[in-house]
Amino acid sequence: MNCQNCKMMTEEGCSLCETCELRFAGTLLRLARDVTPLHDSLDATLHPGGHSPVRIQTATPPTPIRLDVLDLIDMLDATARELWRRLDGIDALDWRKDKRNEDLMATLIACAGHPKLATFADAGFYMHVVDGIARKVDAALDPPEQRREIGACELCETMLTAGANDQWVTCPVCGREQRAQTVKLRRLKTLCWDDSKRGSAADIAKAFAEAGIKVSRKTITMWGQRDKLFRHADGYAYCDVYRLLIGPADLTVMA
Repeated sequence: MNCQNCKMMTEEGCSLCETCELRFAGTLLRLARDVTPLHDSLDATLHPGGHSPVRIQTATPPTPIRLDVLDLIDMLDATARELWRRLDGIDALDWRKDKRNEDLMATLIACAGHPKLATFADAGFYMHVVDGIARKVDAALDPPEQRREIGACELCETMLTAGANDQWVTCPVCGREQRAQTVKLRRLKTLCWDDSKRGSAADIAKAFAEAGIKVSRKTITMWGQRDKLFRHADGYAYCDVYRLLIGPADLTVMA
């Protein structure tokens, strides 16, 4: 038989291989640990911060509770109890046949340690559902920082993204690790070598700033007004702005 999750060979009568069973159980236990932080995060005056939320003051009265977190708790609760009924051979969708009154945390722990976790017929399906909920819980407790495109991978040309404080980035396709600043400079170099690449004063100033070269939108506009910089129908050329910035130097300084 093949594992319903990873498709690797597994023992006869098992829906999940040993590795996926451990991963499934671990995810359930992690969700059990997250139940209390999730309930704490219902307070709309708390800034999301995982296990260390911080109370904030807002200019206008907030909604008393975070409805997105409430929906997430309801989804987790319904899925955990449905899974438990399925593991115990009770109709998964008929809650009236389930007389147990354990709380959500206890239900998740019971599911993680259930002897049939890897052998019941729908194990792969429920593992996929629980993984999806776990990702949503992680996002609710620890929102990902804002990331933006910084340039293409040197090896495979995949567009890379990075947070404001990231010094290194790893390509999700080829796995190559690169300095974020190098990627930004390489992108700027590409723009500056091609005289057809043009943009507004604000766009050009932003591109240079991201690569660590300071020039303001106001400065670029002033150069245009003083005829130091030619304005095309579609904006200023990146290469023209760069030539004004470096004077007699050449583009090899960005190599």
